[in-house]
Amino acid sequence: MEFNTQNTLQDALIAHKYLINMYCQYGIETSNETLRTLFEENQKVANVHDLKLFKIMNDKGFYPKSPAAAKDVKQALKMHTQMQQELEKNLKTTK
Repeated sequence: MEFNTQNTLQDALIAHKYLINMYCQYGIETSNETLRTLFEENQKVANVHDLKLFKIMNDKGFYPKSPAAAKDVKQALKMHTQMQQELEKNLKTTK
């Protein structure tokens, strides 16, 4: 198998997705504030690189995207807003 531009970009994107997930997991699981901050900062940097890789791949036609229907976007926003509100409510009641 030839390791061409598309394969290289896909490999890099997969690696960045893995890093992002690990930084998130480690940040959640550590009680050390310095480590938590470091993981959060590393996750932000990896997110920036991930978006750059996606844009390059999309521009080259390796990762096509299609716009979501407006109703689907509204539904997702509503669902995540409700989940956030429920989480905040639960956090307040446990204090």
